[in-house]
Amino acid sequence: MNERIARTLTGQIVVRIREKILAGEYAPGAPLLQDSIAAEFGVSKIPVREALVQLRADGLVDIFAHRGFQVRPLSAEEVSEVFSLRLAIEPDAVGRGAKLARAEDIATAKSALAVLSASLALGELSRSGDLNTAFHTALIVPSRQPVTAEALSRLHTMSQRYIRMHLKPRGRARRAAQEHTALFQAWSARRAREARNLAEAHIRETQDELAAALRASA
Repeated sequence: MNERIARTLTGQIVVRIREKILAGEYAPGAPLLQDSIAAEFGVSKIPVREALVQLRADGLVDIFAHRGFQVRPLSAEEVSEVFSLRLAIEPDAVGRGAKLARAEDIATAKSALAVLSASLALGELSRSGDLNTAFHTALIVPSRQPVTAEALSRLHTMSQRYIRMHLKPRGRARRAAQEHTALFQAWSARRAREARNLAEAHIRETQDELAAALRASA
């Protein structure tokens, strides 16, 4: 197997394991046995290990001496840290994005919102994490704030399992769609302060509700 094919195979396995983690098929805290995953996907252990190492860097997998890899557990402590970091970075970045956005950036965000809203309306929570990330990332205007976008990318990846949990209760998806629409309208109209404040309120509300849900289930 040449190096390019190996990298491509590893990338494919990263995507498949990531999807299973985010969908809950590999449950929080569950061991990720390299032999079992290799057999499941019909590959050798080498690209599986490479994929798990990459997913560890993304914050979805933990590794322990003598125990190997496992899916990172869900916790109120992680919600607090991840969403606090988002609050420290993202609202201001959205406000700057409102000032920096060009016509093509607004079109990208509008398209991302439309796809996300349609998915939420259909109850397609399996896609909600990636689509939510795409919309929120578009508001930052990554081409103009690349370092900020890179920092937020991992935080959004770590948020995704929690976002799915947050959207499950009745009415949450509809409310999220309404909040996203209001945020986009302020942002696309270049009302930077309003967009910043709406982003902050949206993230903080999600953080508070997730923390309460995780405490209740502890």
